[in-house]
Amino acid sequence: MKFSTRALSGAPVSLAICQALRRQREELAFALVGSVADWDKYSGEFTDQHSRSEFAQRETVAFVDYLAKYFENGDAAYRNLYVGEKLKQCYAASDNPDEAIARRQRIILYDRRTILDMVGPRLGPADRELLASELDKIHNVIATPGTRLCQVLLVGDCLFLDLLAFLIAPLMELGFQLVPTFVTSKLLSAQHRELHLLEGRQFDLIFYSPLTYAFHPEFSVVQSLKGALKRPAQLKSIAEAAKRDIDSTLQVIERLFEAPIFVHNSANLRRHNGTLGEIAKTLATHAARSYTRHIINRWLPNHLKQLNAKSHQHLFLVDETALFAKSSELDLSALIYSADLQHPARFGQLLAPVYEDIIIAQLLLGKKKLIICDLDNTLWNGTIGDGAVQHYADRQAILLALRRKGVLLAICSKNDAKNVHWAGGMLSQHDFVTSQINWEPKAGNIRLIAKHLNLKTKDIVFVDDRADERALVSEILPEVTTLDAESPRTWQQLALLANTIGENVEGDRTLAYKQKEERERFIAEIAPGSALATSLGVHPPSARDRSEADALAKLSLQLEIRFADRKELKRVSELINRTNQFNMCGSRTTLREVTRWHSSDSYAIWVAEARDKFGSMGIISAVVAEKTARGVEILVFVLSCRVFGYGMENALLNRIKIWRPGHAIFGHFKETPHNQPCHRVYPENGFTWDGRCWIFDKGDPIPDPAWLAVKSTATQFASLAEG
Repeated sequence: MKFSTRALSGAPVSLAICQALRRQREELAFALVGSVADWDKYSGEFTDQHSRSEFAQRETVAFVDYLAKYFENGDAAYRNLYVGEKLKQCYAASDNPDEAIARRQRIILYDRRTILDMVGPRLGPADRELLASELDKIHNVIATPGTRLCQVLLVGDCLFLDLLAFLIAPLMELGFQLVPTFVTSKLLSAQHRELHLLEGRQFDLIFYSPLTYAFHPEFSVVQSLKGALKRPAQLKSIAEAAKRDIDSTLQVIERLFEAPIFVHNSANLRRHNGTLGEIAKTLATHAARSYTRHIINRWLPNHLKQLNAKSHQHLFLVDETALFAKSSELDLSALIYSADLQHPARFGQLLAPVYEDIIIAQLLLGKKKLIICDLDNTLWNGTIGDGAVQHYADRQAILLALRRKGVLLAICSKNDAKNVHWAGGMLSQHDFVTSQINWEPKAGNIRLIAKHLNLKTKDIVFVDDRADERALVSEILPEVTTLDAESPRTWQQLALLANTIGENVEGDRTLAYKQKEERERFIAEIAPGSALATSLGVHPPSARDRSEADALAKLSLQLEIRFADRKELKRVSELINRTNQFNMCGSRTTLREVTRWHSSDSYAIWVAEARDKFGSMGIISAVVAEKTARGVEILVFVLSCRVFGYGMENALLNRIKIWRPGHAIFGHFKETPHNQPCHRVYPENGFTWDGRCWIFDKGDPIPDPAWLAVKSTATQFASLAEG
């Protein structure tokens, strides 16, 4: 999937269409009311012609104005406003995604027919065709379901209504269907009640804009002339009250939801309509707004850092003041359009790409495991075989940060391998887990890299400066996400990813893959013909031939099995969610659920940490079991692919058998498209299938693998079982 182009460009300018729309502005707005006249969301608002006319002026005349401006100057901002406002008009909190799409399709079909019927007869054939074509493009964006649902919670004022008008259309063109939920109460107690009513809902992202525009009534006083006259001590008191309220709401959000939370600081803008009087008020309040803004913005980053330190990195800053580098305060706060319900400002338009980057980084790039990069004109400027090149230090620094966070890096470049060097660069060959540097087609090389690392191609991002190479990869491997190395947005999104993904808690993944290759070479050298190093199957110890057993013994394999500590719970949740091949039930979880298990006397969470002569492999397995009336239920059992074939899963099951001797053990199992490597583990460890799960109710544990030194506290297991 590629992200370098937009599906819709600006509309061709047509003054004839613009003028026809404006001549029929009032009549057309009145007619468009019919699209929602039978919907109980709106029907109670107009009971006669007069109230219907008022509704048209309040709600639907903006659509006519946006279309007129769109055809007047071709500015895509007005198309996006039309799309965003139409989606807001169609929004119903009770709709599921399918119902939402069906509702949109009904409403926009009515709108399209009404506009063409009323405006079309006033146009020539070419303009009628142009109007129909542009309406079809716009309406297709609105009515087409996204391939990716994005559930977002938006806590704040009308900023979000402005922002979504600019954001939704670009996201839909990229395949994201935004599903927003709003919390808009300005009264703190009511705001918290709204949040509590949403408890249990799953959100992908949460955005909290505590002070933007007038969401905080006390803080917004500084945008008035009365506030401008307040003394510094009074202004400080206002800011301190806002800080307390922000902290209070953040605590509620943290407690109720498990999702990345993006928190706005304050640009403290005062929107204006461009008249001299409004501009004068904006200038008069500048000092008070600036003073309170600085108090909040000095405090908030440190506060978020402190909250993250108490649990894990999940709170992130949205810096509104960064937009000052792109535009003046007066320009940012200027209204693009002004009506009773629609008053989008330039600020929302410039903030929308920031939100777009956050969503792409978190929900698309954040799920990837490997970034494959071209070299020439991607990581350096120029062709390295033609002479000296200039390294892109900023790009390489971003990739280095991602590598340190656990993202794998690889190279796929049409080049002569002997010419490639890293002198003067921030990266080195040691930062890449593997490379394909040759003159073969890149799609084929990407397949080889994926096979070598045992990764799915959907887990890969490919960065290249050449549009033709990206197009070929997208054509052959559409599941690979391709990014344009020449686009600043690519590096903004990758930098955002590097800044917002959690710290790597599973050790150096690049080093782990390289150690795995060393193990494979070691096995191959001392046990010729052994398929162990590359096998994805799992075999019982009795099935080993002598050469493999001797080779494994020389690896000095060690396994420590213990109950998970609280500080390891995030790693447990990540391991469960990242594991596909050895995942008994295809399990997925949340940190909140893992924490609940850990806090309950009915559950036990084991982790296993492995190492060998080549170094530590980190935590490679997690098992979650529940004590029930019938025995022990193994609900979750995952094992990293880096230790396939070493018999560590057998040692884990042996410890579970020791944990509650005399109690039946029920191994839950669900076949998935990817978990073939763990199909035989339970039967090979003495479990029998009863049609629903695997059961062990008699017999002794099979011996631990002879080549594996297992460290565990079996007495602790037994004492806990007795308790």
